[in-house]
Amino acid sequence: MDKINTRWIFAGIALCCFVLLTAAWHAQYGPAKQQPCPLCILQRYGYLLLGTVCAVGAAFARPGRPAWVVAIIADVVASLGVAVAVWQVTKGKEMTSCTTDPVGVFVNGLPTADWWPEFFFANGGCADVYPPVFGLVVPVWSLLWFAGFAAAIALVIANEARRMARPTA
Repeated sequence: MDKINTRWIFAGIALCCFVLLTAAWHAQYGPAKQQPCPLCILQRYGYLLLGTVCAVGAAFARPGRPAWVVAIIADVVASLGVAVAVWQVTKGKEMTSCTTDPVGVFVNGLPTADWWPEFFFANGGCADVYPPVFGLVVPVWSLLWFAGFAAAIALVIANEARRMARPTA
């Protein structure tokens, strides 16, 4: 019997990603009116893609069907999310004109920025400072979430590798 239930981990990560996207919407349009910077928007894409990949993994992971392919894709997405979050935490304060730099131009030039500008158009600055949430600023929270997702998915990959290495009777 597997020690880790892959479907539940995928479902939990997908749910968390979609809740975090809802929280981002609330931070932007709720009382705080926090406008997202290009790096925030890139992280929204990461959460959306990770949540979708994990939802697919939760729906289709079954005994006898290896989930390692979905887990590797999800871990790559989560790792890219970590990279963007680290970039924002370490270099974001220095990016004073990030809506006009190459990252901002790229993010706002994506088709989704036209299709759903309320959610995927960056109109805030990376150096904008907002009040912390439970003692941490939002970019640090995003880094922690992506790192936690990457670690949980790494457990799924290790579990799948162990399951596949077992001799069949």
